[in-house]
Amino acid sequence: MSAMRGRAEVAALQALLTGLGVLMALASRRVDRFRRQVTRDLLLEIRSADGARQQYRLHAATRQLTLARRRGRRAECTLTFPTAREGLRALLSPRAIGRIVEGMNTGDTRIEGNPALLLWFHGLTRIVAPIGSTRRPRRPAPVPIRTPETDAPWAARIVREPPVRELSRDWPQAWAAREKLLQLRAPAGERLPPG
Repeated sequence: MSAMRGRAEVAALQALLTGLGVLMALASRRVDRFRRQVTRDLLLEIRSADGARQQYRLHAATRQLTLARRRGRRAECTLTFPTAREGLRALLSPRAIGRIVEGMNTGDTRIEGNPALLLWFHGLTRIVAPIGSTRRPRRPAPVPIRTPETDAPWAARIVREPPVRELSRDWPQAWAAREKLLQLRAPAGERLPPG
């Protein structure tokens, strides 16, 4: 019974990885948000130790994703789950990255290559399969910005300095700190250090 369950889990993970790849391949042809993020040639692989495996090839020239038919060169980033069940559990979770990191902490899940590529790829998967937290529309703040409450019980403990347009010349430490801030020096036209 467990061998049959294991084969079913491998088949389910393989179907998930292939289905995700097909949806991403379609998105790479039609969705501008997806296409804008494909800027270099990459080969990424997600697999389980018990047999499920899918490679995703990204082409910078065409800004498209294709599924690699046969195993070619070594992937720039490979995510390996200990079992297909763990792979399904992690990839279908709203906290997918948290589950992967949890697996890495226990020593079961492995990432070979640049983990930043995996985070970027996770963002691409969420364009076609928005599981969990996705980008929500911005709303105005629930409470409008107001003036400080001067009659509140804690108001006496808050020090309020009047606004100042320029630093006082009697404060040499502030002027020394200001000279280190490139963000203030560049717009004022001051010369910046080389490099």
